[in-house]
Amino acid sequence: MAKYYHIKKLNTDSYLYIILSKSYVSPIDEIEELERDLEEMSAKGKVIFDLLLSNGDSPDRYFEAEFDGKKIIRNTFKQINLISRTIEMASINFYRESFHLLEDSVLTRQKKFLLKKSLHAL
Repeated sequence: MAKYYHIKKLNTDSYLYIILSKSYVSPIDEIEELERDLEEMSAKGKVIFDLLLSNGDSPDRYFEAEFDGKKIIRNTFKQINLISRTIEMASINFYRESFHLLEDSVLTRQKKFLLKKSLHAL
């Protein structure tokens, strides 16, 4: 089964991994499978979600949560409005290499065009 998310290791003190949406389906909708994947990676700590393709380029784009090694602790989900340059670059690099994913998203045609143009220019 194709996964609707991509897990990328981060080199930051704040977050272990970034979970990036790969379609309009939110990674949070697949939380049990995501938890299994994180457990297999021996992850434990904070993870950040980039929900660009499922929530759009909106204030609801980034969320963080705590992973205890087995489960994502549901009551630790928190919306993030200010992200570090490291997080921003992890997202940019992923979507730059995966332009085709923008097509299967909630983004408008105009937003897709602008994102592709700006990602290509970087």
